[in-house]
Amino acid sequence: YDPKLPPHDPFGPFQVRIDKPDHPVTKGMQPFEVADELYTCLAGDKPIEVLASAHSKVTGNDHPMAFVLSFGKGRVFHSPLGHDAAAFGNAGVAELMRRGCAWVSGLDPSKPGQP
Repeated sequence: YDPKLPPHDPFGPFQVRIDKPDHPVTKGMQPFEVADELYTCLAGDKPIEVLASAHSKVTGNDHPMAFVLSFGKGRVFHSPLGHDAAAFGNAGVAELMRRGCAWVSGLDPSKPGQP
């Protein structure tokens, strides 16, 4: 988090683009629209792999909406999406979260309902 950057666009609809269509988390996913807060203040020095992004109307830049990184022998998935129940009810957001959780658990994200 960088407090010098604007925190987010005003709440409203925006398009989430799939940047890494071959990653296990996003494989086969299509871009989707969601009404949410597009966070613009994420910052850090760890190497991340951006899986999905969105274009901010406030900053004029693209910002990560889903990314992964390694932590030791572990996997990390992060998404700033989902600021209210309606956003989590969005099919694209829900699928992205399900897949991210499966991937960090070592499960195949393409197979819903695994044990």
